[in-house]
Amino acid sequence: GRFHALFGRDSLIFALQLLPDRPEIAAATLRALATFQGTSDDPEIDEQPGKIVHEYHPVAPDRLLDAGWAVRDGGIRYYGSSDATSWFLVVLAATGNAALQEELSAHWRAAGSWLESALDAGGGLVRFGPRRHRGGLTQQGWRDSVNPGRDGIGSGIVTEDVSGPPAPVADADTQAVANAALRALITLDPDRAPHWQQRLAALRSRIAERFSPETMAIDGEDKIVPGAGSQLGWLLWSGALDKDAAGAFADRLTQGDILTQYGLRTLSVHHPGFLAASYHRGSIWPFDNWIGWLGLRAYGYEDAAEQVRTGVLKALSQLGLYPELFAVTAQGELASIPIANRIQAWTVGAAWAFTNS
Repeated sequence: GRFHALFGRDSLIFALQLLPDRPEIAAATLRALATFQGTSDDPEIDEQPGKIVHEYHPVAPDRLLDAGWAVRDGGIRYYGSSDATSWFLVVLAATGNAALQEELSAHWRAAGSWLESALDAGGGLVRFGPRRHRGGLTQQGWRDSVNPGRDGIGSGIVTEDVSGPPAPVADADTQAVANAALRALITLDPDRAPHWQQRLAALRSRIAERFSPETMAIDGEDKIVPGAGSQLGWLLWSGALDKDAAGAFADRLTQGDILTQYGLRTLSVHHPGFLAASYHRGSIWPFDNWIGWLGLRAYGYEDAAEQVRTGVLKALSQLGLYPELFAVTAQGELASIPIANRIQAWTVGAAWAFTNS
């Protein structure tokens, strides 16, 4: 595998998946990430006060050195994530552990301040980019990429002409987690609950205004980046949508160009950039499907949710070694993807959660 490191987003999602049975994993993860929380503005590594680290390598790997990533104290401490800070808030609130929340009070308050600043800077949405230094990530949502549309592996978010949209980009997945994080702040910070309610209402309004079931992101020119895919499940999970919109999003998510017998595709087969064996442009990620499963269940789409759950578990059983992603061809056939890492923590977490929740 290429990713033997502490990743903010990934470790938090894994902690959330196992939270009902192993709350100590969440506590350890939150404490570790608090240690590396951003304290200064350092554009070379995308650090900002309150921001949760994207990835940390105590010793800088050669492949990242060769790609020009900046080194700090002999390692890589990189903050290029648009959603890890929101996930930190979501997981901390989900623990329900008042003592831990008090222990990490300064850290969740700093994370909340970062989220507010990001929303203000993004015109009411959390955006990433543009990246102005060597190394690092051009796209910084979970569908992250160095060179979307041109990297040979199909990573990131692309336009219909299969190029990267102009930055700063607001992807649907990141807005979903930001929405969940604002809900978490209402729980963590009851003295300021009206303030966080107001911020939540503003974000929900912006999402309703700009995101449809066919929207992957909003680009830096404030234009829609079209593309239906698994991000619709994130918006359902987050509670960002009113009842009527949620029905439309769920209906679109469960159509056959996205929902397969092995789970939800990251991108519809009808999109010009669809590649079944790509990294983010049509592949199926078990952790991503877990979030979509939760979203479908939240709105009563039990049959579709069960198809997601059983489909992913069937694929993992057939493929073995808990890969981070896999392919389902346009003809509906299951296939492995050579670039997929094995064994991937949040795939193991998804399998556990699908089986035990």
